[in-house]
Formats: sequence, C-alpha cells, structure tokens
Amino acid sequence: MRPTRQCGESPNVERQDFRPYRCGMLRGVCVEGYEAFDLAAIPWDEIKRRPDPNHELAKTSRTRRVVRLEFAPAGQPPRAVYAKRVLVRDWRKRLGCLFVPSKARHEWQAGYRLLAMGLATARPVVCAEQRRGPWLHANYLVTEEIADARPLRLELERVGSAHERRDLLGAFARWFWQVHSGGFYHDDCSTQHVFVSPHSGSPAASQRRFWLIDLDNCRFHRATVPWRRRVKNLFQVLRSIPPRWASRTDRLHLVQSYLTASGESEQLDRALNVMRRLARSKETNIHL
Repeated sequence: MRPTRQCGESPNVERQDFRPYRCGMLRGVCVEGYEAFDLAAIPWDEIKRRPDPNHELAKTSRTRRVVRLEFAPAGQPPRAVYAKRVLVRDWRKRLGCLFVPSKARHEWQAGYRLLAMGLATARPVVCAEQRRGPWLHANYLVTEEIADARPLRLELERVGSAHERRDLLGAFARWFWQVHSGGFYHDDCSTQHVFVSPHSGSPAASQRRFWLIDLDNCRFHRATVPWRRRVKNLFQVLRSIPPRWASRTDRLHLVQSYLTASGESEQLDRALNVMRRLARSKETNIHL
C-alpha cells in the first residue's frame, strides 16, 4: 500500500508515529500502539438491542453510531476511547467519496491540523474505511477520551454564581477568538461540542482549558474566519445554552468579551442584529 493512500493521512500531518491499519476488510491508518485495536469486534448493531458491559452506546442515529470502550495500547495502560462508525448508504455520497475525503478521514486530518495549531481536541488514534472496489460503504474514527473535562453545556449547569459563570463565558469567548483568528470554523458549533477543564477553586477561570470535538463539519480558512461566519458561530453557541443557565446579561458578556478580544468592540450592535435575524429565520430564541 502506498502511504499517501492511507485513510486519514495528509501532507500537513507528521507521519512518523503513524502505522498502516488493517482489520478484516478495513484499511486505514493508526497511531503507534493501536495496530491491534479491533473495530470488527465492536457490537455495532447488537449494542442497541443488548447492552454490553464492555461497550457503552454513547450516540446513535440512522447512519452513525458512537461507542465508548476501554483499550490498552501496546505497552501502555488502558484508557477510554470513543469509536465512531459512519455508514454510507446513499449512492451519491459514495460517488462523492471518490473525490473528497470520507467523514472519518476529514475529521482525522482536521484533528491533527488543530493540534498542530496549538488548539486542543480529542486525539485521533484510528481512521479506517470499508470499501468494495472503489465504493465506500463505511468509515470509522477512534479518538481518545478527553480526561478530566466535560461539555461546556454541563459546566454551565454546574456553575452556582453569576460571577463564576461570567468568568467562564469570558474565558471561553477569548479562547473562541483565538480559534477563529487561526482560521478554524466549525459549522455545527455548540456548547456540546466544546469541552472545558473543571474549575478547581484556586486557579483563575482564565486558566481553564478548552477542547473542540466532532470536527466533521469544519473547515479551515487561510486567514481569520470571515465576520458573518464568526457571528454565526456565536449565535450557535448562544442557541445551545438553555435560558436557565445563562441570563441575558451573561450572554451579552460573552459577546462583548469576544468582540473585545477581536478588537471589534464597536461592532456590538451589528453583531446583535445579525444574531437576532438568524434567530428569527430559524424560529428560535437566543435570549438577547
């Protein structure tokens, strides 16, 4: 096999720790130590009907399934990983995958590009595809669990005081500007797709660490993400926060903190107007 044809590889990614991956009909690439990871042994279809103590169903839909399990890479202690299977049933999507990367491959490449930029995400460790001839039927991605972190949405639920909540939202806003200034755009951004380190009580909230997950709906710009897309991301984040977990003042603080970080404080009214129009067009409420 030629290395440049391995699922997941990209000219922008260092390959010295990568290995070819084979598992039955599956072909791809993996991080060193994960060569023995058995994607075929995961009860992808049975787990929904019969719970398995070694496999936890984390997410499911008609074409996607995510399973959490423990795995010990070669010479290393066990750790939790998430294995995702994406079925490709539509012939048009199969045709498209002759010319563009599969979702798993795209997410693998995006993950390593983010890491190269100094932005945190769940480390991809296995990327594989099942093809019959040239036609893609399924693709798989395995990522390591982010230890000692939780979705931003759950952390907002936990926060007790308005002061701590605004510190958290302000820290997130400043980090989010760094993400956008690096050219990264997530087209399905929400507080479920951002993880945050817990607040220990002693360090300042500004020292919290953030991670991005579920990168299949993302793209990279050569420069800072354009204005309207950045505002759309802010809208998506606000829409994903239940009203009981953030007041109107909290939400304004998030937007103002972002615009201050980006040097666009004078654009507050413009940003709010764009987000309110988006809310009306999508028949939702961002409570601003």
